[in-house]
Amino acid sequence: MTYDPNDPKRTNPVDSDPAAPKETYVEPVERRSSPLPLIIGVLLALALAYFVLQRFMTDDTVAVEGDSTTVTTTEEAPAEEAAAETAVEEAVTEGEAAVEEAASDAEAAAEGAAAEAEAAADSAAAEAEAAADSAAAEAEAAADSAAGAVEDAAADAATAAEGAADSAASAAEETVNDATGAAETAAENAEAAATDAADAVGEAMDSATEAAQEAATDAMDQAGQAIEDAADALDDAISVEEPATGN
Repeated sequence: MTYDPNDPKRTNPVDSDPAAPKETYVEPVERRSSPLPLIIGVLLALALAYFVLQRFMTDDTVAVEGDSTTVTTTEEAPAEEAAAETAVEEAVTEGEAAVEEAASDAEAAAEGAAAEAEAAADSAAAEAEAAADSAAAEAEAAADSAAGAVEDAAADAATAAEGAADSAASAAEETVNDATGAAETAAENAEAAATDAADAVGEAMDSATEAAQEAATDAMDQAGQAIEDAADALDDAISVEEPATGN
């Protein structure tokens, strides 16, 4: 891939590189223009004024004599020249004073602009520091709020867990109580069943004893009757077979 500097849709490779250092934009400071052109202009004006004064300080008079024209130049008195020179010197002095004043004003304006720029930079730095402090305070408040929310959530979770444990303990206790009651009921039912079985066995034994006694009595009665029958039969047999003693 080639990099075309004339492509309007190009992207700066430095901007796409995350490892490249970021450039910080610094707002340019307004600079005052130099007072040198003003000084040169004032000096030229003074020189032009001096030239004009020197040009018109002499009085040229035109005299006509016959067919010829004569130009007579009369010079003014030295006092007038001195006054003119004094005026020029005063004008030069005033020009120099104006130039110095303009230079002082320009320097004061430059110093004022520098002071304003420095004050603006200090104000911007103070505002940036205040904004950073405010952001830090907001971040700290947000962190404290998040920590409070986490603590509240942990407390709610602990309360819910404790409630669940209490509910589970109550349910287990109720289950144990129910099981104990069921075991006691089963034991009572088993004891009642054993008692009923023992009573039934006792009744059966009594019935069997009575039946045995009745059977033994019947057997003894039958045996006695049989013995009696046998004795009667024996007696009858003896009486039939007894020989006749009359011969």
